[in-house]
Amino acid sequence: MAVTRVYVGHSSTRQKVLAVGLLAVMGLFGAVGSLVVAPALYQKEAGQVDVSPGSIGSMADGSVPVVTTLKEMEGGEPFVLRNEEFGDWTRSTGEMIGETYYNKITLEDGTVLAAKIRFEAETEEFVREEGALRADYEHTVVTYPIGVMRPWPQEEQELAEAAGWITYKDGYADMEGDFGVELPDLEKMKTDWSLKMLAAGLVAGLAATTAVDLFMGRKEGRASTPQTEQEMWILGTYANWAQNFGQLNYKGRLTSPNTVASPLYLGGRPKDEDSKKLTIKVLKKDWGIKTREDLLDTVEYMSKGSGFWDCTTQSGRAWELCRSTQLLGMGYIAGWLTKKEMLERSSVVGNIIQRVFGGWEELSESYLEAYTDWRVQVSGQQAEAAIVMRRQIQQNLNNRKDSPYRLPWMLPLGMDSERMERVKEKTGEV
Repeated sequence: MAVTRVYVGHSSTRQKVLAVGLLAVMGLFGAVGSLVVAPALYQKEAGQVDVSPGSIGSMADGSVPVVTTLKEMEGGEPFVLRNEEFGDWTRSTGEMIGETYYNKITLEDGTVLAAKIRFEAETEEFVREEGALRADYEHTVVTYPIGVMRPWPQEEQELAEAAGWITYKDGYADMEGDFGVELPDLEKMKTDWSLKMLAAGLVAGLAATTAVDLFMGRKEGRASTPQTEQEMWILGTYANWAQNFGQLNYKGRLTSPNTVASPLYLGGRPKDEDSKKLTIKVLKKDWGIKTREDLLDTVEYMSKGSGFWDCTTQSGRAWELCRSTQLLGMGYIAGWLTKKEMLERSSVVGNIIQRVFGGWEELSESYLEAYTDWRVQVSGQQAEAAIVMRRQIQQNLNNRKDSPYRLPWMLPLGMDSERMERVKEKTGEV
């Protein structure tokens, strides 16, 4: 049974690095949106607009013929309309057709046209009749911008036919062209596309960082997950402690006091940065072990020195030997030992355990007996809850399908013959 550990309010070192990567990806996407995508789209849209000299809506430049009658305008070719107009402003007031405003042009023959006009490109010649004294008789010869006759947009066709202020219903005079097209706001496009690409970067970055986090998490889990029977057997010698240690959060506190099962890890934890920091912290605080040399000296004392040889009970021997393999596992998670070093040294201790104890049950019970004595010494009457939990952990270990206790007790681990002879002498083994 595996238990997912959630460290509320805490981000691992890897997650912090990935978060920085996510921000970098978002920043890159945002910059691409603002500096690449938006300008490219702006240029594409602006490139479709023709405002060059000689285009529809530009000032007459002699490149197209000048016309003065409707018949000359209806040929479908560009033209420049030259029209004589008088000072009656009501004759040139346009109106809306649908949602578009059209100017009104009254030709000399009385035809009234709807038109779109770029006024900046028209020229006017004011004419006063010879001898006239009143301004009413002033008239103007207007040369309009280059234009072309266009059919009505479909949505305006019926409205144009119904419009009473024009007499020509077949289309309108376009003398504005692309000059009337409002180009997009480049700065607004940059802002909009920066936000869009930021959002895309967030999605892409989250997908990538999630994948990396899962991959790294699995890799770290595999690094401390037993891959062979030898590794699982060694873990079995301190599995009770490992299950408890694996349930601690990054501050060293139990994530759930009622949980008795967690994944089976060498050293009790995944081989990640948080576990490394916590393990080193526990080694320093609880054991006074600050270096690799300190750890190996302690293991030698407990398994080879008087820490083991002075023991007179099985519980005492279990306490020294099981904690020796435990320390070697912690050294691996702390980064002080390679996996090979940890396995070789743990196998030596394992050989001793195999000859001192008759099987998994004797080892486990002896260890729990020693743990109970130790817990009462350090916690007094408050020790009961911890002792009960360790018993529950042991029961779970005995029953789970991946229990190391399903392995043969005398599984070959490698042999240290010189030390084994001393163990035989100590235990009376023949």
